[in-house]
Amino acid sequence: MLLTSEGVHNDLIRQTVVDLLGKPIEESSIVAVVDAILPFPGDNTKTLADLDRLRSLGWKAFDLLSLFAGPASLVESRLRSADVIFCYGGSNHWLAHAWTSTGLSSVLAELLDEKVYLGWSAGSMIFSRLQAQSVEAFSDQDEVAMFELDTVAPAVPLFDWFVICHRGADWQAQVTDELIAECAARLGGPVYFLDDDTALLVRDPASEPQVISTGQWRHFDGSGRLIEQSPS
Repeated sequence: MLLTSEGVHNDLIRQTVVDLLGKPIEESSIVAVVDAILPFPGDNTKTLADLDRLRSLGWKAFDLLSLFAGPASLVESRLRSADVIFCYGGSNHWLAHAWTSTGLSSVLAELLDEKVYLGWSAGSMIFSRLQAQSVEAFSDQDEVAMFELDTVAPAVPLFDWFVICHRGADWQAQVTDELIAECAARLGGPVYFLDDDTALLVRDPASEPQVISTGQWRHFDGSGRLIEQSPS
């Protein structure tokens, strides 16, 4: 699994994808799951640009998929046919709901042993056992209410840590290291805070992830203490 903040944002992350595939991108197929962004109204120009940037890497085949796009058996067959399962950004809570409510979370859990999983922002945030606690810790109550979610749970419960993306991004300048430290303390669990040039490589969910980065990142423990960071 490669959990990124902003997709394949640099050559190091791209090479990591190739290494995980064990073959060139040009010989590989990808299915892009876009459910995390679909509930949000408004202009989708950035979404299309992001997906086109991913497509432009030169995949043999690039499938675009909603988990609600027909019978679960049909969606499952499209997931199984790809070398890479990619989940785009948006709402991690809605994306996790899409996997669980369609009954496809068990398929995902199986395919994680067979495929490369590539997450982009929200797509990187759906595997923490702390998903339910994150709603209060990161003040996501309005989002959960907007989507009328009665329960919040991970798509597949794999980790005891959480990921927050887009460190240092101009459009969320209010999300500082100090704020994420406070959120980690409320969460009561470790938090990785990644910028867009950083990703987490997960080969064994029971082990700590490997940080893949040419940028800036922070790792806070469950008390909000900074325990690791990128070289200054």
